Amino acid sequence: MSGVVLALLVAAGVAALIGKAAGFADVRDTLEEADARWFAVCLAAEVASFAAYAVVVRAAVGWRGGPDPGYGLSLHVTLASLGATRIVATAGAGGLAVTYWCFTRAGLAAREALVRVLGLNTLVYLVFGVGAWSAALLASLGMLGDAALGLAVPWLVIVPVCLIAAWLVTNPSRVGRLTAPGGSLLRRALAYGIAGAAWVREALGDAHGRRALGASGLYWAGDVVCLGAALHAVGEPLPVAELVLAYATGYAAMILPLPLGGVGGVDAAMTYALTAVGIPLAPALVAVAVYRLFGFWLPTVPALGALALLPRAGRGLEQAARA
Repeated sequence: MSGVVLALLVAAGVAALIGKAAGFADVRDTLEEADARWFAVCLAAEVASFAAYAVVVRAAVGWRGGPDPGYGLSLHVTLASLGATRIVATAGAGGLAVTYWCFTRAGLAAREALVRVLGLNTLVYLVFGVGAWSAALLASLGMLGDAALGLAVPWLVIVPVCLIAAWLVTNPSRVGRLTAPGGSLLRRALAYGIAGAAWVREALGDAHGRRALGASGLYWAGDVVCLGAALHAVGEPLPVAELVLAYATGYAAMILPLPLGGVGGVDAAMTYALTAVGIPLAPALVAVAVYRLFGFWLPTVPALGALALLPRAGRGLEQAARA
């Protein structure tokens, strides 16, 4: 709980600094003129987003004859993982640990559970990267929006490089050697990372994997729609390519190993990204605050509740494994 309080203080401090730069009067006017009807869209989009992620979790557990935990338990795992990131937030370590624990309770061996957890996250961020690259390409070509090359080029370069590297290291002719256990701690960590990427490559040829891929797309789409609705609320809608590109650029701060779930860093980065595609600073700050309210702060309440009830979920997963 102290972590959540600290996160609130950090977020408030960052908002105050950006608000001072934007002009508190402009921020106040933007808040007063915001169309609250779009807030319902924000809420619905985030509910759909978390619901889709539960489908990803369910597919990862059930892959290749694994137990079917059912949708309710999968949603519980999703929320408990989210709750753990609020407490041990750096690089999502808390969420990864909770998901791993749940996968072992579902009967998966320790190594297989870790590989699937890493694979699940790799699959989700594969969709994120491809979406960001597509938006950057469209925006660079002036299709469905326009954006400065400085914002688009990093995505156009980094994503293909990562995909090519993943394709090379997960080639069946070398993946066995690269994922062999043993060696230094760094060597073992790299081996598990490659094993997770190899799991994605193999899973995409399976019905469970393709279901997880589609659900991952819906997960990101819901979050992007929430930000888009927040921009509509302040009267600053964006074309699709610009919206996705600004979203991805701001969200990248959450992927970095920042404490407190990237609180402060994500808010500042996403506000900057919106100004980079032409949104004035005051509306950008308010839109990001609305987006973070529905995408980060409101889900924290049920997430911490799900984390507190994690032993119950563990018993349910054990029953699913026995069945």
